[in-house]
Amino acid sequence: MSRSLSVVLLSHMASRDSPTGAERSLATLASGLAARGHRALVVAPGPWTLRAELEAAGVEVRVRPCRVLWLTGYDGVSAARAAVQFARYALPPSGERSLARLLREHRPDVVHVNCLPHVHGARAARRAGLPVVWHVREILPPGARRRWFAARLAETAHEIVAVSEAVGAWIREEGLDARLSVVHNGVAAGVGEPPARDEARALLGLPPDGCVAGLFGQILPHKGVLEFVRAGRRALRQAPGLRFVIAGRGPRAFIDRVLAEIESGEGLERFHLLPALPGSERLLAASDLVCLATTAPDPLPRSVLEAMAAGLPVVAFRSGGTPEMVVDGETGFVVDAGDEQALATRMARLALEADLRRALGDAGRARARERFSLEGHMRRMEEILRRAAPA
Repeated sequence: MSRSLSVVLLSHMASRDSPTGAERSLATLASGLAARGHRALVVAPGPWTLRAELEAAGVEVRVRPCRVLWLTGYDGVSAARAAVQFARYALPPSGERSLARLLREHRPDVVHVNCLPHVHGARAARRAGLPVVWHVREILPPGARRRWFAARLAETAHEIVAVSEAVGAWIREEGLDARLSVVHNGVAAGVGEPPARDEARALLGLPPDGCVAGLFGQILPHKGVLEFVRAGRRALRQAPGLRFVIAGRGPRAFIDRVLAEIESGEGLERFHLLPALPGSERLLAASDLVCLATTAPDPLPRSVLEAMAAGLPVVAFRSGGTPEMVVDGETGFVVDAGDEQALATRMARLALEADLRRALGDAGRARARERFSLEGHMRRMEEILRRAAPA
């Protein structure tokens, strides 16, 4: 029987209300390790909404502030912004020494570093003389910034995990093939009976009628929220019974832009903007299809996996790792990024063809179970963590 591991997982974020997909994925991994008899300690940079959930699952959580480097978006970065970010990253105190002390005291077998911004976390692990598995959930365009992050991976990571082939592609291009493994995120099959559609809509304050298309996650410009609204307005011309639900957390200024876009055209009453919720169960139960309109390459959005696991068809822009999940015409529809008319046409078709919705949703659920199971994800991650740990 294989010995149990002691693993420290370093979170680069600590959301106080609505965790990101990356945070949720880290929590899922930590809980899964604990359930398999391993000792898991998560170190977060501040008070965290996921702490109680993790501790209930047998995962210890500690807080150690540590500065991260927010230069990992796909969009272009001005020289001024890059200079400010690098200066902030380099100024003491960074938290790296404090993390290194904690790691030397804990002496885990391996350190898991979540996401590229946590450069100080990876360096703290190496300072403590511990092997690092760096979990990369970002896609970077070619250039000096990508080369800089690749050099940090090269100097600190024993193993590199990419969440999709789309992420793995740039890491391979930077010459790090030998350390790279592509491990898709896993999603658990539904636990318990979800609320019925009418019940879920009532709980969310939504009208019971209409076919609901949902867009769930962070409300940010690159998440395609404005594109979703414009495509939805076009779809209403073909399928007047559609409703559109947007739920998530975002900057107040951008949420105001979304509201202004909704109010600027027809069909105002068909759009519903909801606050972030602690889980996706009610949102998915209230929906008939899920949309992803991300305009920048999205590494492997959890909202797509969760929709597939719930048996909902997905309509999405062809972006990042999304085509690795959604099979066009079989589990949903994938259209060219930025093509709002194509997005509208596919949403309208699904609204009008209930049998097609069910067929694509059933195929998506089967694909999620076969290709993106939580059990499969945990098995691969255990193999990689063991490979990195000293014999």
